[in-house]
Amino acid sequence: MVKTGDWLSEAWQIISEDLVTHIILALIVGLGSSITGGLLNGPLIGGYLWIVFNKMKNPGYKPEVGDIGKGFENFVQLFLVGIVGGLIASLGVIACFVGVLFTSALVVLALPLVVERKMDFWSAITESMKKTRENLMGWVLFVLVLGLINAVGGAVAVGWLITLPLMVVAIAIGYRDTYGLSGAAPSETSEPPMPTE
Repeated sequence: MVKTGDWLSEAWQIISEDLVTHIILALIVGLGSSITGGLLNGPLIGGYLWIVFNKMKNPGYKPEVGDIGKGFENFVQLFLVGIVGGLIASLGVIACFVGVLFTSALVVLALPLVVERKMDFWSAITESMKKTRENLMGWVLFVLVLGLINAVGGAVAVGWLITLPLMVVAIAIGYRDTYGLSGAAPSETSEPPMPTE
């Protein structure tokens, strides 16, 4: 079940504990993605997700800016899911704005699956599509709310330094509540972990 409000509230709680670190991480992701024309977006977001998942698994973990490099340990898969997932999401642009919401919702869990489950890019994309289709309208609403928050953040000078972390952490929480986290005690709101095939 998609719980947009709960996930955003918990995301803000996680971010506010280490606000400066999350702002620096957002700066690294934003600048690194911009400078490379989006090519490093997947590995950078992957490293950021690794930090968030580590914090969820071990509440005593203090996020380190240098840990964003963990995304480069699985560079090829994160790069490919970033590119292919981005292309799939972009197909919605051809259809119209509403199409972007649906295609973005379908692949929203792909990057977390590569980071947390070490899936290859195509398996992560197809698994994300399979899982999000179970409650597609809930995921579409989630993506719409994240998009609106990002738009507001982008409209305010450096607001994206807060909205980008909020988006990444909310996606990580949504992933956790959908699949659980390997090596962590299940949260009260998480569904049973995905069965291995």
